[in-house]
Amino acid sequence: MGELVGALVRGFIVLAGNVLTMIDTAELFGARRRSARRKALSRGEQAKIPCVLRDPTLTDGREQQGRLLVGPGRVQWLAPGRPPVLFEPGELTMQAVDEQAITFNAGRTELHLHPDEAPAVLRALGS
Repeated sequence: MGELVGALVRGFIVLAGNVLTMIDTAELFGARRRSARRKALSRGEQAKIPCVLRDPTLTDGREQQGRLLVGPGRVQWLAPGRPPVLFEPGELTMQAVDEQAITFNAGRTELHLHPDEAPAVLRALGS
């Protein structure tokens, strides 16, 4: 009887481990943070939206992770270790989209962000 209980417990542990690996915890917690940012913007507050930017002036032409400060006022690019800089890319055109990212181009500027947050950024930029 003890062997049967042990086998059942081991089977349950293996099953639980397999189920946990299938859950995308990054997306689960990311959705919660995106929702909080959306609510802050709807209240008229500022939100820092994570993105990846490639711009000849702001990132020296390399892809760099940072945040766009969106809300009342003008959009600013926030890069780690650098002061905020006004972000005015010009007219953005959509290049690609999938579940994880949407890519916009404006000349030599390339912006990648989560599809859920693209509308807020586009509204803030007036595009």
